[in-house]
Amino acid sequence: GLGRAGVEVVLAEYGPTAVAIMRACTISQTPLVVHFHGYDAYREETLTEMRRPYQRLFDVACRVIAVSNHMLEQLVKHGCPAEKLVCIPCGVDIGQFEGARPAEAAPVFLALGRFVEKKGPLLTLRAFALMEKEEPRARLVMIGEGPLRDQCVDLARKLGVDTKVDFPGAVEHAKVAARMLSARCFVQHSLRADDGDSEGTPVAVLEASSCGLPVVSTKHTGIVDAVVDSKGGFLVEEGDVDGMARQMLRLAHEPELAQEMGAAAREHVQARYSSQRSLGRLRSVVFEAARREHRES
Repeated sequence: GLGRAGVEVVLAEYGPTAVAIMRACTISQTPLVVHFHGYDAYREETLTEMRRPYQRLFDVACRVIAVSNHMLEQLVKHGCPAEKLVCIPCGVDIGQFEGARPAEAAPVFLALGRFVEKKGPLLTLRAFALMEKEEPRARLVMIGEGPLRDQCVDLARKLGVDTKVDFPGAVEHAKVAARMLSARCFVQHSLRADDGDSEGTPVAVLEASSCGLPVVSTKHTGIVDAVVDSKGGFLVEEGDVDGMARQMLRLAHEPELAQEMGAAAREHVQARYSSQRSLGRLRSVVFEAARREHRES
């Protein structure tokens, strides 16, 4: 058992993982800390399947971690006691992601992430096609793989922008920062998928902001905390392709604004989203759970 193995506390990544181990934690009286990330708090199929197990989990767990304020509210709505919740956003290595000079970059818009519905790659592409009519020098780079990639390639062709859009596939994480240094702006049209799946706090948005890029994205879950609208970038409503195109066009035409916003974005991420800060807070929660168990035993 966990107790005999000398385990003092369990940190479970994702709700269903915590459900799978909660009985063992209960039997061994080992404190359980649950770390929710995204689909596990939003996807309707998961929430339906886990409705009863989650109620038991929220009773058993000594701490429940959400990665955004929006997720924190979502978990309260699904029965987690507010006093057990703590918001610890994802962190970014601010030393690795730095040095962008958007004012000196060509009007290259960078998107990075899996080609899945909740990241809205088709809508990002449509917004680019709209703004490219006004700014033909603009380019879009969409890094990543996923089920919607082929649809995006087809759509770029149908919209007549296939020569302006690059699909390099997956890029090693170590080379992502270099890609960001040659861009004017980072773009991602995140939205609630048909099955309810939603973002936690997209790490790519944090990495781009840390680099010093302005971000054009949506008013979606943790992005609202990560990007200060009209300061570190622009946020539009989910599905507002015209609005996204307008803000992209503005940053294409105003390199100095892109530079100013990128600097504000980096400052915001440095203050709130450094991996050092996030890991420090996570460590504190886990150690406190272990200490409390020692005090009570």
